[in-house]
Amino acid sequence: MHFGDLALVIFTVLAQASVGAFILIAWLRLRNKDEAMEAVYRKSVIVLLPLMAIGLLASMLHLGRPLLAMTAMKHLATSWLSREIFFTGGFFVLLAASVALAKNVAVRRVVDALAALAGVLSVVSMSMVYEMTMRPAWQGFGTHVAFVGTAVVVGLGLAAGLILLFGRDHVAVASNLSVLVGGSLIGLVVVAVAYPVYLATLAGGGMAAQESLAMLGGEYSLMLALRWVLTLAGGLLPLVFAWRRLAAGKAVSALVYSAVLFLMAGELVGRYLFYVTGVSIGIG
Repeated sequence: MHFGDLALVIFTVLAQASVGAFILIAWLRLRNKDEAMEAVYRKSVIVLLPLMAIGLLASMLHLGRPLLAMTAMKHLATSWLSREIFFTGGFFVLLAASVALAKNVAVRRVVDALAALAGVLSVVSMSMVYEMTMRPAWQGFGTHVAFVGTAVVVGLGLAAGLILLFGRDHVAVASNLSVLVGGSLIGLVVVAVAYPVYLATLAGGGMAAQESLAMLGGEYSLMLALRWVLTLAGGLLPLVFAWRRLAAGKAVSALVYSAVLFLMAGELVGRYLFYVTGVSIGIG
């Protein structure tokens, strides 16, 4: 695996998680009736800016010549890569605008809606870039579940961690966490159930698909096991305990923070496997 592929791991995971976290925070912010929580949401969104910046920097390192991104956007009508660059860059700009316009509520809400739309289209475009390749392991529903799953599962977890970090003294935080933790649990179950189905499609595919499956079951089997230990044991179990403690009105800080770290680590390992096991059936 080349350095450029590692840059893609960082870019896709951080960008997708940031999109998911922003959408959930913006939704909670829109429903918020407690003025004290506004500062919590504002600080949480601010943290997403450097995360997205790191992701975009990684994507530029992958390109090698960042100015090529501007050239690529000339093909917006026909190229999913051009759309990925456009919508991901647009999301970052709108995210920055949301932070800058925090005190102008009416305008900021419009910007938040546009940022959420750009974020969704960014994740869809990323998925479609790989759908159009000549690598069976990247085609079909598996990539879409993986990318949207990162936005939902890690994004929800990240949003929960940030809101807890900045709002641990606010009463309204508990209800926010219940929504976020519950949503992350549902997303985790969907992703975990979908993965064996993805492996089955590889088993029923052609030579390249079966070679990808053999790599996952052979030289990368320990890494695959690590990916799911991090995600399920490190992420799912703490979230289950956090859900139960929230219902009982108990503190959940350590559980939520550890779940976010393990979910992020598991997703990074999983994305590495995504790239390293993508076997081409030709030139692609």
